Amino acid sequence: MSNRAKPSIAVTLDPDLVEYVRSRVGDDDVKSLSAYVNEALAARVREERRRRAILQTHLVRAREAADHDRVDRMMTHVQRQLAEIPGFTGEGAQ
Repeated sequence: MSNRAKPSIAVTLDPDLVEYVRSRVGDDDVKSLSAYVNEALAARVREERRRRAILQTHLVRAREAADHDRVDRMMTHVQRQLAEIPGFTGEGAQ
């Protein structure tokens, strides 16, 4: 991720996870418990960013494809119906 000095933090991990990673330390792809946790966190961050980008893309496409005139007509109809309800003030409605 970066070449800056990495902060040292204390975390609590499930014992079985720690045992598993410690058993793998020294393998070609596992340098240390710290490196393993760092790589796992980096993978999680990448996945979350990827999912957010996909959701954002879908949101943009949905907004572009929406029939805004139809939505406006429907909202006008709903507002008229709400106005006919005795004592309805519209508070909390959008």
